[in-house]
Amino acid sequence: MSNRDVAQNYALSLKAKGLLLTLLSHPDGGGMTTERLAYLHKASGGKGEGEHAIREAMKELRAAGLVAQTRSKGERGRWVMTTAVSDTPEGLALLLRQLAPTSGI
Repeated sequence: MSNRDVAQNYALSLKAKGLLLTLLSHPDGGGMTTERLAYLHKASGGKGEGEHAIREAMKELRAAGLVAQTRSKGERGRWVMTTAVSDTPEGLALLLRQLAPTSGI
């Protein structure tokens, strides 16, 4: 994780930074959702964050250009949310360009 863009970005809350670190630690395509993150934190016995707090942190990361979310129709006609995450805005832009041909982003 880039110290310059994330750890020393004092405009981001510590909650948003923690969520970014958590998202970056999971493998691509891992199926992590807001609901699952909230469940895992509560099930671990720790304080945990609720779904609302996680959504607020996601909103903060989107505004900072570190997370982008898109919706597209899946194989069975159901909507599928794809989340792209990077520790730099430049990295997110590159990731979105790489994903565009395969996922319709």
